[in-house]
Amino acid sequence: MVKRIWFLLLVSCCVLKVHSTQPTISQLYQTLDSLIARSNSIVAEKENHIKMLTQGFQSVRLTPIQRYEMNMRLYDEYLAFQFDSAYHYIEENIKLAQQDGARQEQYVASYIKLSHILSVRGLFEKAEDILDAIPMELLTDDDLVSYYNQRVEINLYRSEMAQSLPFFPEYIDSVQYYRQKVMQIAPKESFTYITNRAGYLCEVGDVDAAIRMFDDLLPSFQPGDRRYSIIASTLAYFYRCKQDAEMEERYLLFSAISDAKGAILENISFRELSIFLLDHGELEKAYTYISRASDDAEAYGGGLRSMQVARLSPVITKAYDLERAQMQYRTTISLFVVSILALLLLSLTLLTFTLLRKRRIISRKISLMNKELTQHNQEIQALNSLMKEDNRIKEEYIGRFLQLCSDLVHRSEERNKMLNRLARDRKLEDLYAELKSNTALNEGIRLFHQNFDTAFLNIYPRFVEEVNRLLTPENRFEVSGDAMKLSTELRVLALIRLGINDNQRIADILRSSITTIYTYRSKLKAKAVSKDTFEDDVCKIGTY
Repeated sequence: MVKRIWFLLLVSCCVLKVHSTQPTISQLYQTLDSLIARSNSIVAEKENHIKMLTQGFQSVRLTPIQRYEMNMRLYDEYLAFQFDSAYHYIEENIKLAQQDGARQEQYVASYIKLSHILSVRGLFEKAEDILDAIPMELLTDDDLVSYYNQRVEINLYRSEMAQSLPFFPEYIDSVQYYRQKVMQIAPKESFTYITNRAGYLCEVGDVDAAIRMFDDLLPSFQPGDRRYSIIASTLAYFYRCKQDAEMEERYLLFSAISDAKGAILENISFRELSIFLLDHGELEKAYTYISRASDDAEAYGGGLRSMQVARLSPVITKAYDLERAQMQYRTTISLFVVSILALLLLSLTLLTFTLLRKRRIISRKISLMNKELTQHNQEIQALNSLMKEDNRIKEEYIGRFLQLCSDLVHRSEERNKMLNRLARDRKLEDLYAELKSNTALNEGIRLFHQNFDTAFLNIYPRFVEEVNRLLTPENRFEVSGDAMKLSTELRVLALIRLGINDNQRIADILRSSITTIYTYRSKLKAKAVSKDTFEDDVCKIGTY
């Protein structure tokens, strides 16, 4: 019995010692505010680090594989720092992955990461289209983990945007489904497995088990690491589910400190911390951190976080309106007391002046908040304009892709001519077998058509159906068994949809004569319901 008492005392002392080393909430706020004060220097250090990394790569001649690895490294550096740059480098890797000789893992990894960066922008449907287009038979176990984890991420982002809508349970069900997929494949000690397992347990009600998993995982990373920020913010969510406000606030601060220390601009910590402070009446702090969240979202350039922050502005304005109403109420009571207690006129007058001064301060704050709200509305309008431009961006990308494929076929043809000249000069020892066959040229043209058809139909999946609507019933195209293949006539219309109207250019791209292209266009117009506006109608077919 005595030994048991000593053991309990020893355990209690150890627990007290551990808790004594934990910073207080006040100390965490001081640390966070200190990091915010020197955020410009932290961002400058991050930019200088990336600049030195880029210069180091530019100083050497890189193979395609090395350039792919360099782009992936820079993508990781920009992933939570600057949307446009991250998108640029993954686009470069997409081009490398499409070249002959590229490795399968490059193709898969690049498209999964492209899906991620588009989901951060809020383009969820496009992000899912990219995942849908990846052939499942190409995926290794590691690829499947990344693939299903990306599905989890897209549905989590959707659930964040639909918390007050009837679609929210549907998205959470999808998250849980793909989490199970990840857990079936991922190694049990991996970061991806643990995060998905913990999230799954929390949603099914076993919050304590989820917290234990993340408590064990968190010490594996340091503040400033994006994974540390993710774990800390998720722990804050777990404690919110347990209605433990103190621990929720602590882990929100841990996450925000990590984001500020690592120049992680694509974050949710400052926004969630401001919501927590609003709920607990800390309006001044809430305003400070929602402003920081707005600055980070604007600097990062992604659409999703900017829209989420913008949606909070009316909430903050409402809180300030409530405070103003309460102040006005107290002012009215004070004036009434002044009229009744004439003997205390001097003291009550001073009090009234004090209250009126505070009221003016609140009014100025509300005026500033209204300006902030106007600015956020302008940002939302700007984001909508950017989204409208996405189709033009996709068309430009397809145009460049087609021109690239055409150039490759053209160079291959020129090379064959050069080799024939060498053969005429009797340099036949190494070239005769290759010159005798046109297999390489034909294969290049076939691959060009295949890539063109696949890329075009991924963006315009209902193109054939919409073209058929423009034709008379007896002249409509039959949908072949291969849903990703176009006929030559449909390829001509596809190029017209992309804005390529010149017959010579179409003939060059499709490796046909200009007379053939002219004939195709004339026949198609003759088959149309509206012959005069047929090609204009084709150009209006949308991506849906």
